[in-house]
Amino acid sequence: MRTLFLILLITVETFAINVASLHPLITDAVQQVGGDRINIVQIGKPGMNVHTFRPRPRDVQKLAESKLIFASGKGLETYLDKIKKSLKDGQAIVEVGAAIPSQKVSFKEQIYACCPNHAVGGVDPHWWHNVNNMSRAIRVIEKQLIKADPAGKTVYTANSKAARKRLKALHRWVKAQVANIPKNKRHLVTAHAAFGYFCKTYGFKATYVQGLSADGEIPAARLATSIAELRKNAILAVFPEQKANPKVLQQIARQSGAKIGKPLIADGSVGSYQAMIQSNVTSIVNGLAK
Repeated sequence: MRTLFLILLITVETFAINVASLHPLITDAVQQVGGDRINIVQIGKPGMNVHTFRPRPRDVQKLAESKLIFASGKGLETYLDKIKKSLKDGQAIVEVGAAIPSQKVSFKEQIYACCPNHAVGGVDPHWWHNVNNMSRAIRVIEKQLIKADPAGKTVYTANSKAARKRLKALHRWVKAQVANIPKNKRHLVTAHAAFGYFCKTYGFKATYVQGLSADGEIPAARLATSIAELRKNAILAVFPEQKANPKVLQQIARQSGAKIGKPLIADGSVGSYQAMIQSNVTSIVNGLAK
């Protein structure tokens, strides 16, 4: 009986609150801040397609047990309104990206082979490609966990501080790696508009051939315009993305003289934020530094 009591006590102390996450990168961030004081249910798992994913009935049932439901926000999870209707008293959805400065799509800053005005004025939801933004997200998560579980404030504050220290070092590492690419070669060509925050923060010009999503046909005239632009700028490499059709980029590479770089992780469908950033930056530097 004493052993059972100790087990129950440890369980209560370890899992102070139940939370859920709708995006793999958010799961990573929440776990870093929450540590052993939270029990996290991962609804959005690594490998998912974040643009087409919709929670199943059994996912919604799992959410019913969570005090906080963390989402990436900025319109990425288009199904949030439906989840909000099913919430009970004491539950809340936290759109982590809502507190992070938004970047809008603008043809003045980027070239769109699919259409020069594609999604102009729309908010880019891929905020996490700026490492500083993930530091902001950590603070948001910290505050929300403290609000839901005041007794864990010391733990959440310490974990948040440690996580932000790691992210600060990661941001410095990215800048050091990018410095290996000549400034006139910092031109990132990808399938769709997922790297706007990265390009603005780290000094790249962006060319996207499919706008904000990875779907849609590319008009021949626009494709020709993009190829001409890449030839003019002597682009060294174009980068496919995980879960995006690489055929268009292969055609562009063939006709522009660029090589195909290593696929980038665009939509954050992985379990480790730091590993994603390191993988993407390494691929970009290897493709453009020469």
